[in-house]
Amino acid sequence: MKQMFSALSGKIKENAIDVYMDSIEPAVRDPVFFSVGMPNGGMIPKKELQRIMNEIFEADPARLYEYCSAKGFGPYVDVISKTENIPESYIMATNGNTQGVDLVCRMLLDEGDGFAMEMYTYSIAFSAVHQYRLKAVGIPLEQDGLDVDFLEKTLQTRRLKALYIIPNAQNPTGVTTSLEKRKKLIELAYQYDFIIIEDDPYRDLLFHGRPPSLFELDPLKERTIYLYSFSKVMAPAMRTGFILAHPAFLKKLEQFKQVTDACTSPMNQMLAGKLISSENWPQILAKQKHFYEKRKDWTKRFLQHMHETEQWEGAEPAGGLFYWIDVKKGGVTEWMKMAAQDGAVFVPGDAFTLERGRNTKIRLCFAYCSDEEMKKGFSRLEESFKKWKKTST
Repeated sequence: MKQMFSALSGKIKENAIDVYMDSIEPAVRDPVFFSVGMPNGGMIPKKELQRIMNEIFEADPARLYEYCSAKGFGPYVDVISKTENIPESYIMATNGNTQGVDLVCRMLLDEGDGFAMEMYTYSIAFSAVHQYRLKAVGIPLEQDGLDVDFLEKTLQTRRLKALYIIPNAQNPTGVTTSLEKRKKLIELAYQYDFIIIEDDPYRDLLFHGRPPSLFELDPLKERTIYLYSFSKVMAPAMRTGFILAHPAFLKKLEQFKQVTDACTSPMNQMLAGKLISSENWPQILAKQKHFYEKRKDWTKRFLQHMHETEQWEGAEPAGGLFYWIDVKKGGVTEWMKMAAQDGAVFVPGDAFTLERGRNTKIRLCFAYCSDEEMKKGFSRLEESFKKWKKTST
C-alpha cells in the first residue's frame, strides 16, 4: 500500500505525545492522567452552553442550517471585532488553533525555509517542520520568555521566515513572555523581516492580568499573525477560534480555509459568540482562573516536597494548565513507563522538542484530574520515582 502514498504523506509524522501514550500500559484500574492537556470537566460552562443552544434552536434562524463564508458567521465576526477592538477585515473564524497554525504555515512556508520556535513547544510546530522540511532552530527559554539575545544572534547569521511562539502560560513550560521581550520581538520582526505566529490559547487563564499581545504591539499589523481558540475556556469539542491578521494575509488565509473545510460550523460560531457576549462570561472566566490557580498551588506544594527530598525543580507558571518540572535525572521516558504501570501518567519532556538525548523534564497537567485523583497521582509519582531511581542506578 505504501506505493500509493504521496510524497507529502511521507513527511507527516505521528504526534510524539500520542506515540508515548500508545506505548504505556497502566497496571491499575484507576490511572491518573496528568498527561491530558484539557480543561477540567467541572469548569466547562455546561449550563450556559445548554441555555444558549436552546435559545438558538428556539429562535430557529434559517442560517443555523446553512453554510457561512470562509471568513466566518457574520454575528460571530462582529462580536470578535468588538471584543478584540479590531476591524472585521482583520478577522477569520477557525476550527481552533491547530487549524489556524496549519493555514498560516500553508500560506507562509516553502520547503527549506528558516523557522524558529521555543526550544520546548507544542508539537504542532514539529508537524510544520517535517511537512515543509524546514530549517528549524529552537530558541532557549528563560523565566520571562524566549532568549531574545539568542534569537537576534541567530538572525544575524541565518534567514528566518517565521517564528512560532506561545507567549502566555506556554505549553509545556508555563512561561509567560515579558512585555519588554514582546516589544523586542516586534522590533526584530521588522528589522529582520520575518513573521511572528502568535499562538495564544491560554491568555484568558492567566491568573493575575494579561500583557498586550504581540499582535496588539505590532504597529502596522504586518509582522504578526494572532491565533486564539476557545477550546480551553469553553470546551475542546467546540473547535472554534479565530485568526487576527492584516487584510492582505487574511484574504489568502480565507482562500486556504475555503478549500480546507469551506467554513467553521456556523452553529458553533453562534454558540461561542453569544456566550462571550453574555453578562455571565466574565464570571465564568474568573471562576476558571481561581480553580486553576488553586490546582497550580497544589502542584507547587508537591514540587516543594519533591525538591526537598529529590531535588526536583520547576518555575511557577503565571497561568494556564501545566507545570514544567526538572526531575534532575535523565531518561525520564523509562520512568514514564514505570509510573504509568503504577497508575500515574505524564508526558516526558522530549515530546516537546526536536532535541534528542536523555531528557530530565516532565509536563504535568494540573487541570484535568479530579481533586482525589491529583492527591492519589502525586503519591504514585513519588513512589514510582523512588522505585525507578533504585532500579536504574
